[in-house]
Amino acid sequence: MLKNVKLEEAQELILSLVTPLPAETVPLLDTLGRVIYRDIHASNDLPPCDQSAVDGFAVSASEKEKVHSYIVKELLKPGEMPGSALNQGQAAGVVTGGPVPGGTVSVIPYEITRLEGDRLLFTGVLAPGENIKPRGEDFKAGDLLAQSGTVLSPGLAGALAAFGRSKVAVFRRPKVAILGLGQEIVPCQAMPLPGQIRDSNGYLLAGLARQHGALVTGVELAGGGSLSEIKKQLENLLRQSDIVLTTGGTASGVSDQALCAVRQTGAKLLFWGVQIKPGSHSGAAVCDNKLIISLSGNPAACAAGCHLLAAPVLRLLQGLNPWPRRFTAVCTSSYKKRGGPRRFVQANLEIDQNGLKVTILPGQKSSMLRGLLNNGNALIDLPAGHQPLEEGAEVSVIQLDPFK
Repeated sequence: MLKNVKLEEAQELILSLVTPLPAETVPLLDTLGRVIYRDIHASNDLPPCDQSAVDGFAVSASEKEKVHSYIVKELLKPGEMPGSALNQGQAAGVVTGGPVPGGTVSVIPYEITRLEGDRLLFTGVLAPGENIKPRGEDFKAGDLLAQSGTVLSPGLAGALAAFGRSKVAVFRRPKVAILGLGQEIVPCQAMPLPGQIRDSNGYLLAGLARQHGALVTGVELAGGGSLSEIKKQLENLLRQSDIVLTTGGTASGVSDQALCAVRQTGAKLLFWGVQIKPGSHSGAAVCDNKLIISLSGNPAACAAGCHLLAAPVLRLLQGLNPWPRRFTAVCTSSYKKRGGPRRFVQANLEIDQNGLKVTILPGQKSSMLRGLLNNGNALIDLPAGHQPLEEGAEVSVIQLDPFK
């Protein structure tokens, strides 16, 4: 087991053991936010034929006169196909999205035409191709609609529906189980006794896991259980999940249980301790090809560890690039701490007319929840031994928004 490793070393150790999950086929209505398993191509041209872009009249070629005159041979209703192609001097009434007859040069909007019996009159310039959606204008047969690893958006869902894809193969969602360690932790609905605290990290981690596309199969507390009882809990959670997250008990105090509990399962320990703050008391192990990632019991440290260690795993399990996006942004506030290990500061990343800016959020202590309440979407990455951060400084920022 490696101790006190660099963050990138910890990430590489974990991700080297991760293989994307297999596919499952789900109804299109249930695929929003899911990840496409295999490339999808257009099965046909879209639109499948030349169509009208407006309600009006499809017209053929005519003499180049100021006033155009056409014989109207048919008036098509929605869903009807033209009876035959247009000859010179002929027109047909068409509807938006409806097919136009062969021989159509352009479509004249209904509002600027005049009918006299079966004759259509139009005064103006006739532009060839105007108000016509040509066959294959949107997609040609064989065009790539979505690559494997694409997150399914509402727009993509609409496009797939247009090609009759009522079901889609997507990566199976990773199953995540969460175990809170610590004798003093009680369920959130309980009234804590003196010295006890309610579980918040279980709900925090469940929310973060779901944001990253996971199914949460269980959120449990070890309570005052013995090591053998915690071992059984861990083994049960491993059976029902792809990854287990533990929170709390990761330090080296006399009451900290995480390391011993993980060892009890026979898991292979990968590392314990990471050179970052918050989140230095984090570790990972593998048991029967499933990861156990142990995170700090302090809420802000727990969240940071989840973002930096667990989230990349959840992304890779779904066929996504595991690494979050990085940016350089201008910091709009100051941060007076200096030195120490590499530090990740909770922040909010925005863009305005001057470019990217990032604001440090209040409540930066590892033990605090306040910094997690402010819609923080980024972590400022400060190198080890950093100087105090001044307003206006350029900083490296990790974006936390899932699936970006």
